Amino acid sequence: MNKQKYYFAALALISSLFIGCAEHDDDHGHDHPDGHAHAEDAESHAHDTDWQPEFADFDDDQGHGHDHTPHDGIIVPFRTGQSQAGFLELKLHDDKGDLELWLTKDKAGATPFDLPLDSMVAVLFPQLGGKTVELQVRNDQQNEDEDGKGNIRNKKTNYFIFPGDTKADASFLVGKDFVAEVVISFASEGITHTTAPFKLSPHSH
Repeated sequence: MNKQKYYFAALALISSLFIGCAEHDDDHGHDHPDGHAHAEDAESHAHDTDWQPEFADFDDDQGHGHDHTPHDGIIVPFRTGQSQAGFLELKLHDDKGDLELWLTKDKAGATPFDLPLDSMVAVLFPQLGGKTVELQVRNDQQNEDEDGKGNIRNKKTNYFIFPGDTKADASFLVGKDFVAEVVISFASEGITHTTAPFKLSPHSH
């Protein structure tokens, strides 16, 4: 129960912060043609909170695209407060709109960052009205990925998916042209981890 409390409290805070920033940008006509959010935006969008996100500046030439990643997804760091805690790889499949996510301690993806099997990982879409989807384990037997590789160690895992068997609507994620800013957050042992906003685009089949 405590884990759920931390999770939803953190999600509410992050959602209100980034939705407010997105609406502020729309009202004032800010346009970033290169698709990069800037640090000065974060400073100008302070909402009377001590938590100030750093905006990620992801450039495919610097290895932040789908190329040369372990699962053809997008790798970004996640933080606890201002301290980097690990990395995650998020993969969007354009044909069905399903998401796969791996948490690791290192950028190379060699060392899993494991969570309890009942954990949830939230993906927030600030520019889509604050829409949020929740990634969960595929199952609690092996939690295999789409290549059939199991991902359970000592009743914990670093692999989460959406929609899985939840029957949640993933249709808005379908298509090769989908692009949206996302923020990812999850809780572990009462500690909230989150990413800076980054651009999500699909891995095309």
